[in-house]
Amino acid sequence: MAKLKVTVPENSLDIIGEIEIKAPLEKVFEAYIKEEVFVKWFCRGNQVKVNKFEGKNGGVWDIEEKDPEGNEWGFYGVFHEIADNERIIWTFEFMGMGERGHVSLEKIEFSKGEGNITKMKSTSTFFNQEDRDGMVDSGMEEGWRKSIEALEELLTNE
Repeated sequence: MAKLKVTVPENSLDIIGEIEIKAPLEKVFEAYIKEEVFVKWFCRGNQVKVNKFEGKNGGVWDIEEKDPEGNEWGFYGVFHEIADNERIIWTFEFMGMGERGHVSLEKIEFSKGEGNITKMKSTSTFFNQEDRDGMVDSGMEEGWRKSIEALEELLTNE
């Protein structure tokens, strides 16, 4: 089962996630930069509209998610660095926080664990405390956990 440990340090602008997924590192990394794989796990099986997805340095990603109850959310960002099988640095904007402008810079570091385990450390840095706390209060951890579990399930069933 996929593992996610979320830390929200006091007096910090960061949210830190430590993740373990039972799948090969190369497949996990690819799942972040290949549109056809990303949309299957990131939105946890919900309906997805891809406005743009360019999994490359400088590429934009812009997707909309709709759940079975009709709730809709948008996600937007730019890939700033893709270092194959090592690191992704991107911006992340969750459009479910009212007005736009609640952007974080996220660094995701990938490494091989024991056996067939991939480890990731995700550090999201926000512009201010209110944005960071707003993301936490939005139910981010539950959604993140479900996405990571969906990723592991997808890669296990390939």
